[in-house]
This record gives sequence, structure tokens and C-alpha cells, in this order.
Amino acid sequence: MINRRTFIAAITASTMLLGANFAAAQETIRIAALSFGESGEYMKAWSTEIQNHPAVKEGKVEITVFDGKYDPLVQSNQIDTAVTQQFNAIIMAPFDLEASAPAIDKAAEAKIPVIVSALKTASKNYTASIIVDDREGGNIIAEEMAKRLPNGGNLVLMEGPIGQSAQIERRAGVDAGLAAHSNLKLLVDKSGNWSRAEGQALMENWLSAYPDQINGVLAENDEMALGAIEAMKAANVDLSKVPVIAIDGIPDAMRAVESGEMAVTLYKYARAEGQGAVDLALRHVIGPEYKPQSEVWMELMEWKDGTQKDYTVPWLVLDKGNVKTYK
Repeated sequence: MINRRTFIAAITASTMLLGANFAAAQETIRIAALSFGESGEYMKAWSTEIQNHPAVKEGKVEITVFDGKYDPLVQSNQIDTAVTQQFNAIIMAPFDLEASAPAIDKAAEAKIPVIVSALKTASKNYTASIIVDDREGGNIIAEEMAKRLPNGGNLVLMEGPIGQSAQIERRAGVDAGLAAHSNLKLLVDKSGNWSRAEGQALMENWLSAYPDQINGVLAENDEMALGAIEAMKAANVDLSKVPVIAIDGIPDAMRAVESGEMAVTLYKYARAEGQGAVDLALRHVIGPEYKPQSEVWMELMEWKDGTQKDYTVPWLVLDKGNVKTYK
């Protein structure tokens, strides 16, 4: 995690100069950005941040965003398109850990740099990755729940799509966190597929199945948590007594934290995973003379000449005490 001072320094720092980075590039560099699904708020933010990269805004880089529609087959076909159309680089947020591997291998065979962002792949042939530590994220939300339920209690857990790297690792982190607090019991868990509507339906069912037994709600993303909150409000659950804790830090979740409806959202920095990926793609297209232009490298992460295989984006815990600073 990063502290407030470091975070503010990063997001307020001036961007690095353009110019010499692109002296060797005779034509506009074309990058395919493969979102796993544009219906979710985080992926929308990720795509927007990619398109707001300084090099893109200067017209040096052209971004084409592909909507994976939560379907690994769609993403595989999009990789084929990117290869056929000879994009200079690919940035991919893989929907599925295992299913994404053959598509990434295909791009690697075509000598196209692939930057994996936001989620992991089982392929070893990607060029670089820039991702949060989802296992750490799961552990953090479990620990935050333990702080709010010092006497213990019964929890429910909403998971992402089963088999996606974020679901696998966030669940592992939650399990590790809960194992350290024997007075916290997991009543039930189920996938809500990152969906607000599915989160609401799950919570409605659980409130009926476990009346007056649920003391806290953990969700692997904000969308599901916000759906749970709607169900809880409809059932007249006192949200000040039943904490809801989730991950992503989307605007609606920040508002819910500020109002007291959500206890914590763990901020996943879309600018770092998006614009950082653009910088890594450009480093591998242009070469060692390329210098990063996104402000995220100023404090959040070390550039290390853009040659590191894996970069880890830090988390930030947002609660009622600090959320206004980051809205």
C-alpha cells in the first residue's frame, strides 16, 4: 500500500516531456487495447486512462479499444484481429487466466509485444505485466473487516467470475486473512460475476436464507458490493452495523464510503494499470531511448528502464476518513 503523501505526489506530478521519444517512429504507433468487458466501471476507467495517455493525446499513438464482452473466445478473436491488422503492440486485460494463454502465445509468435494489464494470464509469453497484487488485496479487505468486527461475526463473500485471476487470487487472500481471525466465520460464498445486479440478487437470497445472521459483507469488487447495499437497504439492514467492504474504488463506491453505506473500498488505480501499460508497450516498440510519460512512474512504481517483466501497482485503502481526498 502507499501513503497519502506519496499518492498525492504521484497524481499531481507533471508529465514527462514528449518529443525525442518518437524521433525514430516514422508513423503513428498503433496499439490494440483489449478490455475484458466495457460494461463494468473499472474497465471503462481503464480504457479511458489508456486513451488519455500523453502520447495518445499528442497524436503520436493511436489506440483502438476492443470490448471483450466477458467472453474469452471474443478476446481470442480480437487477438487474431490485432495480429492480422499488424498493430504495433497489444495491451490486454485477460478475462480468463487459462483461456487467454493461447491467444497471447499467438501474438508473441507474431513478434507483437503484449502487455498484460489489470489481470493475469497463464501464458509465460507476454512481454510485460502491470497489475495489482490481488492476493494482497483480498488479504487487506479481510483484515479491514476484522478491524470493524473485533468480536467476530458471520460473513458472506461475493466472488468474481470463477477462473479469472482476480477471483482466484483475491479469494486466496481473503481465505488467508480470515484464517488469522478464528472469530470470523464465512457463512456462504458465490460468484456475482462482477455484476451489480447479480450482487443485489445474491444478497436478497442470503438475507432470506440467513435472517439476522449476517454481520459483514465482503465483495471482490465494488459493483457487487453496491448491489448488496441496495438489497440491504430494501431489507432495512442497518449499514452502520453490518460493514460492507470491497475492491476497486469506482466513483459510486467512493460516494457510498463517504455516505457511510460502505465501510471501505480498496482503490485499484486504473491510471497506473492503463497508462503504465501504454508506456511499457511504447518502450518495447521504440526501444531503450523511450522514456515514460505517464505520471504514475513518478512515485507509484520504479520504471527500471521499462525492462522488468512484472510491475506491481500498490493498493490504497479508502474509508470515510480519507475518501474525500481521492474523489
